Amino acid sequence: MKYTIQSSKYALKNFIYLFPLAIIPAYFLSLSTDQEAIYCALESIFTGNINDFHFSHIFRAISIINFASWYSVVFGIAGVVMMIVCGALMMALLDKHMRIGKRTFTGVFAKLNDNLVSTTGFVLLILAIYELWALLTSGLVYVYSLIPLNGLAYTLASVSYLVMHVVLIYVIGKIYLWLPCMQITGFKAFEALRYSQYLVSAMKWKLMISQLVVLFFVQAIICLCALSPYGWLFTLLTTLVYTLVIIIFCVRMMVAYFDREQIERADLKKYY
Repeated sequence: MKYTIQSSKYALKNFIYLFPLAIIPAYFLSLSTDQEAIYCALESIFTGNINDFHFSHIFRAISIINFASWYSVVFGIAGVVMMIVCGALMMALLDKHMRIGKRTFTGVFAKLNDNLVSTTGFVLLILAIYELWALLTSGLVYVYSLIPLNGLAYTLASVSYLVMHVVLIYVIGKIYLWLPCMQITGFKAFEALRYSQYLVSAMKWKLMISQLVVLFFVQAIICLCALSPYGWLFTLLTTLVYTLVIIIFCVRMMVAYFDREQIERADLKKYY
């Protein structure tokens, strides 16, 4: 949890600079989140009617582009596009602040061209991995929910859901430092990938556990948000949640990269 704690402290100290870049994609991702599907899934679980699960409800509840309606697809795609643009800017800002200690936006927009291609590839790869995971997880949970014995159905569905989360975190962990490696070292894509795996290897399991805990915590918060009686309140709350997730995800990448590379962080000098 070391990197998560350090990233949280950094995010709090620099929130005013990171917030404008994170809230735009967070807003569109919130609009693409299906409150009804999440509520239906929760209702089936807590009323003891797991056999009432529908594959579409499960998939729509956990997917980013869930195809529940045309506007959810549009908002989901818009969220991904804005994540690419704002993510590239945020990575440039973080690199500048941690490398030379300045957190101004001067020169950050000029860095957009350099970061845009690598960020696009990284975000689209993460999206493809996540959507494939959502499809497989939804299928497994739905199949196990069809078992007529409720106790067995709950057990197998829960275990498969947990195992699939471990698989997701493991796969993403393999490429977790790929983006900063591409942007900072100047290596080509496959060279940066190999180098990022080398950097991650020493902290792989600790990183997996911390990210798994954070992922389940975020999902629990979103489930609580889905209980809101008002659609606008759900959108507001999930926008705030996604904003924090985006900030922590990007900051933790850079914190972990600088630590593994043993690069002195200029931004820490002012804290002493």
